[in-house]
Amino acid sequence: MDIQALKLELVGALVNTNDATVLTKVKRLLELLRAKSPGGRDEHEEELIAASAIFEASAYGDEEPDISGLVLKEPNPDYGK
Repeated sequence: MDIQALKLELVGALVNTNDATVLTKVKRLLELLRAKSPGGRDEHEEELIAASAIFEASAYGDEEPDISGLVLKEPNPDYGK
């Protein structure tokens, strides 16, 4: 993995983001990662929650339809294989 390329990609994504909520959550995630104590399960769970909140906030735009009530008619038999 090229660390410099990853850093540039992340910096570019942050520079192009104007969403204060996403930026605040990224900052909080970085703070949690830096303050992490070895073996702290609660902190690890908090990190995962912070990371999922970041991706949740940026995964869907306001113009996308609400699919929270979507029900599958047929389950996919190959899911998870």
